[in-house]
Amino acid sequence: MRINRLYYMFMAAIVLFATSCNQNKKSEDNNNSTESESNTYIVPKAPENIQGEAAKINYVFAHFWDDFNFRDTAKVFDPNYGEQAIVDYIGHFPLVGIDTLKEGVENVLNEAKIEPKVFEFFKYQFENYLSNPNSPARNDLYYEIVLEKLIASGKLSPDEVTKYESLLPLLRKNKPGTEATDFKYLMTDGTTSDLKSIEAPFTLLMFYEPGCSTCEETIEHIKNNPGFNSVLENGALKILAVYPDGNMDIWKNYQKNIPPSWINGLDTDQSVVSKGLYMIKATPTIYLLDKDKKVILKDSNLNEVIKFFQNI
Repeated sequence: MRINRLYYMFMAAIVLFATSCNQNKKSEDNNNSTESESNTYIVPKAPENIQGEAAKINYVFAHFWDDFNFRDTAKVFDPNYGEQAIVDYIGHFPLVGIDTLKEGVENVLNEAKIEPKVFEFFKYQFENYLSNPNSPARNDLYYEIVLEKLIASGKLSPDEVTKYESLLPLLRKNKPGTEATDFKYLMTDGTTSDLKSIEAPFTLLMFYEPGCSTCEETIEHIKNNPGFNSVLENGALKILAVYPDGNMDIWKNYQKNIPPSWINGLDTDQSVVSKGLYMIKATPTIYLLDKDKKVILKDSNLNEVIKFFQNI
């Protein structure tokens, strides 16, 4: 699936959730007509007697798949029906509690087990949206939950079980609320330092790759953002940009592209990658840390970082 489709499907789901609770209830005839015309899965709505947005969301999440036909592979494999339903479901993940989320994922995978091809389809879509480095829905916490439920499903091959069990410890590293793994890096003045030595209320840790177009765009966005410039100037934020692949010549030739107000580091022994200290699926990989180097945002993006600073 092309990443453009992935992005627009997920963003469409976000818009849907932002408005669904305020929509007027349609008649059953209209619902049936809409489903027939668009061939999309119609998500059950919360009954009118349920009060409060949280209760409505929890009801919809618990009954999300009630009307989904897991046996009709022709419909399930239709992107506008099966894939879009999964996108909409993932869009609910941030809206419910962790226990509710775990129960829901387990239940839908149990339903999908009715048809082996459908189970494989759900497994692929969850992985693609939650693990793909270019996915706007990428989230290690949610992906960890899915992997746990996949392993417990009894439907994986021995090789898949081994693969997922080896991946779980990496997903569990550097989770929000935990202390970020420390590591050493070479600085442009020739001295060596480590992550814990940075003194600032907040640290933005960015793993980058010279020549990476997305990295260059991110660097430019930060350089030209008044908010970032303000918190950098008053000392509230320090940025540590690290090239983790250890090539000294490439790093030195790229130094002019990293702002002098940032800390530009080189992982000379490539411990970040070789020891699995951080999972770098794509560059840039961004973490936001507090003064004690506890993770606030993991494998994040600039929009989330900006939103965080706007809300404090």
